Amino acid sequence: MIICEILLLFCALILCGLSVWTDLRHGQIKNKHLASCFAVGLVLNFIYYIVYCREYFGITALNLLISTLISIGFYFVHIWSAGDSKLMIVLISLLPGRLFWANSSTIVPAAYLFILIFSIGYLYLIGEALYLDFKNHAIKLPSITKEDVWDTFKSYLRAFIVLYAWNGVLAIAFPSFVENNILLISLISYFVITVLRENTIYQSKILLYGCGLFDVIMLILTRNSITLSSIIRMVQTYMLVLFVMWTTWIAGKYVYESVPTEEVKAGMILSRSTIVCFAPSRVKGLPQISYEDMRSRLTEDEAAAVRRWKDSKYGKATVITVRKIPFASFIAVGVILFAAYQIVKM
Repeated sequence: MIICEILLLFCALILCGLSVWTDLRHGQIKNKHLASCFAVGLVLNFIYYIVYCREYFGITALNLLISTLISIGFYFVHIWSAGDSKLMIVLISLLPGRLFWANSSTIVPAAYLFILIFSIGYLYLIGEALYLDFKNHAIKLPSITKEDVWDTFKSYLRAFIVLYAWNGVLAIAFPSFVENNILLISLISYFVITVLRENTIYQSKILLYGCGLFDVIMLILTRNSITLSSIIRMVQTYMLVLFVMWTTWIAGKYVYESVPTEEVKAGMILSRSTIVCFAPSRVKGLPQISYEDMRSRLTEDEAAAVRRWKDSKYGKATVITVRKIPFASFIAVGVILFAAYQIVKM
């Protein structure tokens, strides 16, 4: 059993190294690396769970299934790329079941891993933002107007009302599940508020008033039966809304960078302002739209067209791109730290 666990962890470590290297160097995670490590892991997992750890097979499969849905969800809300999503799924499949279940009773202990990875990512963004501020001598207090304060308050209040109602529905429908899986519920709630904020329905008065009415009814009905779980749920909602708004601001602080046009490569994401410059050009194959997220990564043909555009009548020496967050590095560091912590605790 120990040998199987060591081999699985070694395979995960190799995949982490290869993925970080290719992501930083080429801006992508190679499918051949993912497929090779997954195939090796499949054989090792078969031996591990059939021969040694049959009692962990069912719960580990459920952990992997829900983690897969979460990873794909992050891809569909454009938080990370398909390669990052596949990397996360394969790495979770390579982590031995005892690492997840030796010190946890939650239904999806991989939720701790997701939280760790995003914590590392946002710490990186904060550190990078501070570094660039120092480098550019741009550290200064932002000018804040009454309108800014009022708009921020309204945005926070709307998000809190909607999210509190969502958490209330979950607490009524699945009370014991919610109480035992706080981190998983936080991840699901993060999805909900992130997706809704990008949707027109989020701004509708029907949603706001409906959720507000539900919140008031819930508070009235439970006023004489306040429990620790209800207090945790309210604090969780407060903190999650703050976290979403704060990380959105941090992530957008240095979202753009200038790149020489001749250095444009496949996988880069052009800004909307750059796409507008292509409108009068007759160069074939130029991208026509940019969502400024993973949906708008350049293909090889589009990147070649942009490089040709440089020498055309309307061409420019530089273009503005959307900076790519190196999620493969965060995933790799998070998985290594998670595995090391669980091994120490075993």
